[in-house]
Amino acid sequence: MPQREARAKARGLGAAGRLRAPAAAYLRRFGWAAAFVLAGFLGGLGYALFAPTTYTATAFVLVVDSADGQSGPAAVSFAQAYGRLAPLPETLQHSSIPLPAHAAGDTRRHVQASTSPDTPLIRLAGSARTARDAAAFANAAADALVRYGAQHRADTGVRVALMTLAEPPAVPSSPNPALDIAAGTAAGVLLAGLSAAIMSGRRGARRDARRRAAVPAPAAADRIEVAP
Repeated sequence: MPQREARAKARGLGAAGRLRAPAAAYLRRFGWAAAFVLAGFLGGLGYALFAPTTYTATAFVLVVDSADGQSGPAAVSFAQAYGRLAPLPETLQHSSIPLPAHAAGDTRRHVQASTSPDTPLIRLAGSARTARDAAAFANAAADALVRYGAQHRADTGVRVALMTLAEPPAVPSSPNPALDIAAGTAAGVLLAGLSAAIMSGRRGARRDARRRAAVPAPAAADRIEVAP
């Protein structure tokens, strides 16, 4: 009985040894890549869990010619200019809608304007920690542009018309767990691919060095001396 138990134990140790060797080889070859992928996944998950919640609301204004109310090249050009002016405190002070409380000089973080090179439409996005404040930032920026455009209508020949006001969003725009985890994992996969390429190149260089060392150098021909 003791001999049978010893043989069974020896067989178990042998099987464990046979499994341990491939596992160690796998870790040596793919350990860094797996670590990068895992780190990217955990980074995305951590951001999704602990990043502050941000809401985004959007309002739209349209720039049109004063004479015929159409959108010509001049309206498109002025839309580009008004889009750059929208987040400035000097422009926002024209709004009749009060801005939510924010740090001084921090309006660019709460108001973002985007325009199109083909249409005189200005998209005004307000972002804040609450849905109501996000809509207030967007609507204040839209109202400010409308009033600012009205003041300069005689000089520019265009007017700014309100298209849509922003509504408080129902869900936050950030964090987005699915998107954040996917982005983190994708970054980890990219780093894993780069590390695998670097390690593969190093292994190839080591194999070439060993192959060159294994090939014997050609023997020097014996010198034959001829007696005078």
